[in-house]
Amino acid sequence: ISFVNLISISLSCFFLSLYFLLNNMIYFIEWEVVSLNSMSIVMTFLFDWMSLLFMSFVLMIASLVIFYSKEYMESDENINRFIMLVLMFVLSMMLLIISPNLISILLGWDGLGLVSYCLVIYFQNVKSYNAGMLTALSNRIGDVAFLLAIAWMLNYGSWNYIFYLEVMQNEFEMLVIGSLMMLAAMT
Repeated sequence: ISFVNLISISLSCFFLSLYFLLNNMIYFIEWEVVSLNSMSIVMTFLFDWMSLLFMSFVLMIASLVIFYSKEYMESDENINRFIMLVLMFVLSMMLLIISPNLISILLGWDGLGLVSYCLVIYFQNVKSYNAGMLTALSNRIGDVAFLLAIAWMLNYGSWNYIFYLEVMQNEFEMLVIGSLMMLAAMT
């Protein structure tokens, strides 16, 4: 069931991305979660042709992983736990893809880190635990880079970097924030 659902959503996202590309459409959805004094925390989602195309690829790959794992792991009694972990990984990846806000990107990043740790230690042996620890430690480097970029973005008053792309084109801040995001992406 998960395979069929994911592959159908993947195809829908693919054709929707083509529709967005041909009609030059962008949907920008913003939801204010908390407002404290002069600072507001918002969840922002950006749907354009590129984000929908990336989501289509992620969903297609995840559907094929689930399809392959049904036969490969048929003797495993915890196959449902594995499929739920893969679905949580996909959800975190989609949050990472459609977020132009550094806070929601950090939430998606930490979700990816936690779920990837759980996937790496799935078979519960010493090699898996060692590899899981390496995964968790390298993810912490990315967390530090994201937190430094978030702190740097406080200079502008918002964590929505999409609003400041024109302002930061020739400035040192764009270089610093871009370098921190690249460091996080490499981890």
